[in-house]
Amino acid sequence: MAAKEKKSKDGAAENKGKKFPLLLVIIGAVVLLAAAAGAYFFLFSTPSDEQLANEIAKDSGGTGAPETPVGMKVGFMMELDPFIVNLADPKARHYVKTTITLELKDEGVKSEVEKLMPRIRNDIIFLLSSQTMEDILTMDGKIQLRDEIIARLNRILGEGRLLNVYFSSLVVQ
Repeated sequence: MAAKEKKSKDGAAENKGKKFPLLLVIIGAVVLLAAAAGAYFFLFSTPSDEQLANEIAKDSGGTGAPETPVGMKVGFMMELDPFIVNLADPKARHYVKTTITLELKDEGVKSEVEKLMPRIRNDIIFLLSSQTMEDILTMDGKIQLRDEIIARLNRILGEGRLLNVYFSSLVVQ
């Protein structure tokens, strides 16, 4: 009888040993599937327009650039010819190519901008050529550059006539 009990205990131990790796494999597969599903939803889910607008508003907060409230009339847009300027990097040759769009108060300001275009382009070229690659590569650097362009153009055009400045394209190489 003692031999039978010993065999049954050994058999139970063998069954337990076989179930343990099987249970481990099942748990591992479930965890792997859950991680894959989470990664899929994290990487491929698109945020709503409202979430994007909130994130952009949060990122641009405190930059000093005028905001356009919802429902307010958008100003007259005027795209400038592209700028291609060497940067002020002493050890390397880098340049920036950018296209800038001005948001003007109204269409009446356009004729004044066209008259002052040589002065406007001159100031923007001097400002761009005084930047280094490190200045422009960061988001803060781009925001600071935009704010400086707004400040310079406000000195030329007068306060309140320029609502905002947008980079239609910006390439640093």
